[in-house]
This record gives sequence, C-alpha cells and structure tokens, in this order.
Amino acid sequence: MLKDKLLVPVSSRKLFGAIASIITVLVIFDLLTTRQVLPYGTVTTSIMEIILFVLTVVVGYGIGSWILLAYTKKISTGLRTKSPFVRIMDLAVTITQFSLFGILLFVIYNNSVNCHDYFNLCNSNRIASTSIYAISSIAATIIMGLMSFKFFSWYKVNNRNFIVLFYGLAAAALAISIAGDAFDKLLLIQVVEETSPPGTVPQASFIYETFEKYHGEIQYKVENPHTTTLYVVPTSNLNLYNQIIYWTSLAPYILTWAGTALLLAYYYKRKTGKLNFTFWVIISVPLILYLVGSGLIFSLPSDIPYRFYFRLLFRAGTIGSSVLFGLAFFITSRKLTATKVKDYLMISAMGIIIIGIANEISALQHTYGVAAHSLVLLASYLFSIGLYSSALSISQDIKLRQSLRKSVEQQSTLLDKIGASEMEQEIRKRVIKVMRDLSYQTEEKTGIQTSIEEQDIKEYLNKAIAEVKGKRRS
Repeated sequence: MLKDKLLVPVSSRKLFGAIASIITVLVIFDLLTTRQVLPYGTVTTSIMEIILFVLTVVVGYGIGSWILLAYTKKISTGLRTKSPFVRIMDLAVTITQFSLFGILLFVIYNNSVNCHDYFNLCNSNRIASTSIYAISSIAATIIMGLMSFKFFSWYKVNNRNFIVLFYGLAAAALAISIAGDAFDKLLLIQVVEETSPPGTVPQASFIYETFEKYHGEIQYKVENPHTTTLYVVPTSNLNLYNQIIYWTSLAPYILTWAGTALLLAYYYKRKTGKLNFTFWVIISVPLILYLVGSGLIFSLPSDIPYRFYFRLLFRAGTIGSSVLFGLAFFITSRKLTATKVKDYLMISAMGIIIIGIANEISALQHTYGVAAHSLVLLASYLFSIGLYSSALSISQDIKLRQSLRKSVEQQSTLLDKIGASEMEQEIRKRVIKVMRDLSYQTEEKTGIQTSIEEQDIKEYLNKAIAEVKGKRRS
C-alpha cells in the first residue's frame, strides 16, 4: 500500500456530514422565513424566530464552525504545511468566522437585555449586523474570486474541459453576486428612522412598494414600541438596484447548473452509456421550478393573487438546485477508492449546498437573516478548499501515471535481453518501487496525498506492459 497519513476516522466524517446537514436545514428555515414563505415578524412568531436566530449562531458559527473547520484542517494538514496560500486563507477564515461569532453573541446579549420584548426587532444592533454582513461578503467575494482564477488556470492546461470552464465561470459569477448584493444593501439603500406612534405593535414586513413621502421604494419595515425603521431605495437608484439583483442572481445559478449538468452527464454516460429519463428528470425539475417561480420566463404582476405560490416554487427550485449541485459531487465520487479525494469532494459538496441557499437569504433582517446570509463565508471556504485539494490530488495522479508509463518503457529497454517472464517480473518490482518513491516525494513537496493506490498502480502497470508488448510485436 502507498503511504497513507492522516486518515480521517469514519466517525469524524459522519460527524462532519451531520453538522453540515443541520446547518443546511437551519439556513433553509432562515431562507423561507426571510423570503415570506413561512410566517415571520409578528408577536406570535417571535419565539420561533428567536430560537432560529440562537440556533443559527450557536450551531452555524459556534459548534458547527468549530467542527467543520477542525475536520477540514485535519484532512488538509499536509497541504497547509506546504502551501502558504492555503495556510493564510485557513487562518484568515478561522479568525474571521469566530470574530463574527463573537459579534453575534454580543447581539444576542444586547437584545436580551435591552429589547427582550421585541428581540428580533431591536434597532440598536443595526451597526453590528451591518458590520457582520459587510465583513463576510467581502471575505467570501475574495475567496470565490480566487477559486474562479484557479478554475480558469486549470481550464487552460486541461484540454479546454467545459466542465472546468463552467465551474470557473460560476465561481466568478457567484463572487460578483455576493459583491453585488452587498453593494445594493450597503450603498444603495437608505435607512430612515422615525419615532413609532403610541401603541405600536412590534412587527416587521417586506413591502416593496414606492411611497412618494420617502421618494423611493420601501424594501423592509421594522416597527417596535420606540422606533420605526424603513429601508428605502431612492427612486434615482431603483433601476440600478433592480438590474444588479436581476443579473447577479441569474448568472451564477445558470452557470452552476450547466457545470453540474455536464458533470452528471459525463458520469451517467460512463456508467450506463446513455442519458436516461431519470437523468433528465433530476436535472430539469429544479431548473423549471427556479425559472417559473422567479418570474424570469414571464414577469408577474405585483398584485397577482397566486404570487405566494410562485414564490414557493422559486424557493423550492433554489433549495432543490443547491442540493443537486452538492449531490453531483457525492455521486461522482461514490465509487472512488481514494478516501482522501472522497473527503475533499464531500467538503466541496456541503460548501456548494450551503452557499447556494445562504446567498439567497435577505440580510435586511438583522438577526437570523444576517447571521444565515453571512454563512456564505464558511461555505465559500469549504467549497474552495475541498475542490482545490481534490484537483491537486487528481493532477498528481496524472503525473504518476505518466511517470509509470515512462518508467515501464525505460525498464523494458534496459532489460531487453532478459527472458520474457523474468523481464516482466523485474519490471514490475522496479516500477512499483519507483512509483512508491515518487508518490512519497510528491506528498512531501505538496502536502496532498495522491488518490492513486497500489492496486491502481498494478492495474495500470498491466495495461502499460501490454501496450509495450504490443508495440514490440508490431
């Protein structure tokens, strides 16, 4: 067997999957709540929203982040040791994530002390929440931008593979989407505060209507007994605001869907030789739900009585597509014998699922909305580090296979005058020794364990020897 360092126990892998799944469920509830699918913003829903916020903070940023980051560090120890870039990114994400956790704990404390009667509608945490949103958006944009650069560099040297190209374009579009959303929320929206009338009932609502009094469109309104806060897009900024939403929301989805479709098509063709009905259903249903529900195929009047059902379809498409994008990595890695590559792809899968859902959550809601949306930082890191590690591992396998073929030809020439059976045995011994040494050296230099195992080398060696024999006979 090839040297195998830092193998992750199955229990650790299961714990990672369980925690990532719990975080996914939490962000789904956050999405459905901030996007008006589930009831929100009223006295009757306040307890559930408080629980949702606390769970998002404690699990998403506390226990969950600690477990996910610890697992990622454990399987990428070699890579972090050899790569300053990965080491710096890991340190920066860890420090940032737990700094955000500290700020969110302060928000929970502040709201509990000063706004216990209207916990999620407290205005005093607006600056803290805005800071969390800005920091996570900037960091996630940088990570996805770097990831897209890596994809494009792989595309140039990988025979112009369209799967790599689409994932590179999707990563770039996602970076632009995160940055565009932050630009909209931080720079184009104006915050108007008014004194609440006596007897005001604490509540929040997404309005999306233009009011002449405020010279713009009110996006979100928060009322508590002391202050009424309005988030207004001035009329002069409204067209730019809507265009940014439209283009930055559509592009990353379509490009990621295209990359996933190509990846699954490649897998199914190799497995069954054709793209069957099941494949087309799996690929098409989330896309149809997304396009119909979003209004991208045809615009929906604001007063349409069935608008809620279109919103439901849209969010079903968003969630279903994100899960599909992650499952593509699980499906294609299912029969891999290399444990490390499976670990890398599992990390990427959970990252792409969470980022697809979290990025759609409205950060105008300043407790669970901001907390859940800002998980794009953690998700971006998981997606990037997992895919980067698996790509390095696979690229090493290609180099190993090329070296194996070259070594077979050299050893065959060297031992040309030895008897046929004796020559073949000697070739096998020498080549396997060379490949072991080369694998060790590669791991020492890069910190990434190759996915190729000794059984794979033997099988490939048989093919290479057969080819050399065939060339000699011809």
